[in-house]
Amino acid sequence: MAIPVLKPAPSGLEEHIVVETLRSGWWGNGPRCREFEEALAKAYARKHAVTVNSATAALHLSCLAAGIGPGDEVIVPALTFISTALAVLYCGATPVFADVRPDTLTIDWPAAQLLVTERTKAIIPVDFAGYPAFVARPDTPLTVIQDAAHAPLGPAYGDYICLSFHPVKPIASPDGGAIVLNDDATADRLRRLRWCGIDRDTWQRNGRQYAWRYEVRELGYKSHWNDIAASIALAQLERYDALLARRRALACRYQLALCTCPVGLPVEHYRHQWHLFIIRVAADERDALIDYLAERGISCGVHYEPLTHYALFNQPTPLVAEREWQRLVTLPLYSDMLESEQDQVIQAVREFYD
Repeated sequence: MAIPVLKPAPSGLEEHIVVETLRSGWWGNGPRCREFEEALAKAYARKHAVTVNSATAALHLSCLAAGIGPGDEVIVPALTFISTALAVLYCGATPVFADVRPDTLTIDWPAAQLLVTERTKAIIPVDFAGYPAFVARPDTPLTVIQDAAHAPLGPAYGDYICLSFHPVKPIASPDGGAIVLNDDATADRLRRLRWCGIDRDTWQRNGRQYAWRYEVRELGYKSHWNDIAASIALAQLERYDALLARRRALACRYQLALCTCPVGLPVEHYRHQWHLFIIRVAADERDALIDYLAERGISCGVHYEPLTHYALFNQPTPLVAEREWQRLVTLPLYSDMLESEQDQVIQAVREFYD
């Protein structure tokens, strides 16, 4: 069996909580979602966590809550997953693509500031591969929507912190997302937006007199989460310190083992969440290395091709993003990775250069 780039790390705790939820008879958005939201908000030391069915939905609803709409511009890094920009388009606004730093591949803040116009409403920095785009809030009057899909429980610097619980993310579930924030009124609105604009969800109405009654005052979306996925994420959140410690240990092994190879290694940071381990190689060798590893049963990825390459967007590609994406190779890294599997990857990379 091939060594994957990423995969989830289940345990008996996930199985136990899921079975309890299955037997409870409540599988939709209910008490497990609330339990997870409370635990996540506490972990971030913020007042609210609003769960949704994906990080894409989290970004989209955050943009809506921030008042982003037609005619507005939102600055996003050119090197990220497409959801970061799609959230802006969903609101009728225009994503404006900023360059990334050559060392960390996070947004280049001075370059981003040069793109600000009177139409700029927000900025969406991305914690790329788990490396924080910022540690403290950037010095800006713009709304900051933090795309922390790669970095759960990392630094919290955004007005909205958007998380992913996709199956291969550091906190994994069948899929899911969340928005972490402090404002009470905005949190209440987000809860309505995620459930078709309805002012009280089914769990809130359960067991009350006239429980079927609710109000709808604005357009909402069917973006709510469910208790089965929340059960898995609860167990992952409880185990997160151990899962992160394992990824950090594996990242350290990579750093030490590959330091003599002619590859660029990722920049370390004490708050790095190590969702991805990305090396940089000569552009004219990148595809050959990926093919060489694939022939040996080792899967690799490329995170990411610049969004400006896609026909959906008609903007030039910033210089650093264009240069660096051609050098990127994502090596396998996941919490359940065996050292013997990692040794196979290391040996294959060394053999390629030998």
